[in-house]
Amino acid sequence: AKMISKSIIHCPECGFKKEEVMPTDFCQYFYECTNCKIRIKAKHGDCCVFCSYGNVKCPSKQNENKELKGGKDV
Repeated sequence: AKMISKSIIHCPECGFKKEEVMPTDFCQYFYECTNCKIRIKAKHGDCCVFCSYGNVKCPSKQNENKELKGGKDV
């Protein structure tokens, strides 16, 4: 499977959606909405804002799922 590097992040505050390129070398815990300027923080138990509010999980989570090879979804 090809690594997906972009995710559409959905602001929980104003509902604005924006496609962002996800960092592949670290987990982005905070994100500032370009529309309402609120600072979004990853939900409890999620490694980053893309896992919480993106339509695609972050690269490190995509890797994990690939390595599990059809194991349980976390």
